[in-house]
Amino acid sequence: MTPDTLRSQQIIAAAPRSDPRSCLQRLFLAALLGTASGSGLAFEIYALGTSATNCKGVDRDKIFPVRLQEILRADGFDATVVNGGQDGDLAIWMLRRLPAAIGPATRLVIVEPGPNGDRGSTVEYSEKILAWLRDHQLPAVYASSPRIQSREEAEATARKFDAWYYGHFPQGVPVDRVHWQFDVGQGGKGPGGHMTAEGCLLVAKKMAPLIERILVERNIR
Repeated sequence: MTPDTLRSQQIIAAAPRSDPRSCLQRLFLAALLGTASGSGLAFEIYALGTSATNCKGVDRDKIFPVRLQEILRADGFDATVVNGGQDGDLAIWMLRRLPAAIGPATRLVIVEPGPNGDRGSTVEYSEKILAWLRDHQLPAVYASSPRIQSREEAEATARKFDAWYYGHFPQGVPVDRVHWQFDVGQGGKGPGGHMTAEGCLLVAKKMAPLIERILVERNIR
């Protein structure tokens, strides 16, 4: 894999889907990537979420979707992980932008509704997102927030809509300055505000085995 090809993959993964110009850029880069690799377009995994998915404050080549894509490709999965994380997002807004964000190559969606809204609204619209994905026969991985649901509640939500449950998005990430930014004004949004590049990488490493198991079970290639 050439450096230019890898960089194209990273730009594709980091580009938001809601901006039409970004969508055009993404499609153009995907075409270039397919030409360069000789294997056509990769299938897509859409990572829908908040600043946790987007890794606010982290260099764009080190955010969660890019790191997850690197791991999957290193393990032989021709996946493009699209960054659908938006800072400050709410589940209700995610539902509104979801249909336009899903493309013909999308084979799996990671749903991280985050801690930004109130509990009732976040759960309500998370369920609507999972219901939409189920109705459109798109496998989903649900990654909850400990501020919104307990693990047992979130697992029941995932099971209700035939989704896979990952656990809380930041589960297993040590609460220290290596993994968290402790950025000002983020009271309660995470143990230490937003994650650092190391924290985002650790989440990608922890989630990758579940993603790969789903890809194998569903014969997604």
